[in-house]
Amino acid sequence: MSDDHYYYDDDEETAMEKVKRLLGENKVVTAGVGLTIAAFIGASYGVRSGRREFAQHMFRARVGFQFFTIAALLGGGMFYDNKRKEERLALEQTRIALEDQTKNV
Repeated sequence: MSDDHYYYDDDEETAMEKVKRLLGENKVVTAGVGLTIAAFIGASYGVRSGRREFAQHMFRARVGFQFFTIAALLGGGMFYDNKRKEERLALEQTRIALEDQTKNV
């Protein structure tokens, strides 16, 4: 494993564990996905029941929720990228400080 993996061991984390971890990190994305699914189900119900106006509103809401979810993904990705870079820098500085201490002893 390369030195870039300070946080999560890719060999031990299953795909489902990774999905759960990522959804837990960014709750706004989880909410956006849930709202998108709810709007899609509502639109399906409207189409089947013949309520065209309701279905149209739900389709429009679905598009809005999808936009919201993508914006949350991008914003969250930038936020967590910066957070991880700061954590990596702090770990590297700690490692260097420990190496300096062992050299001076």
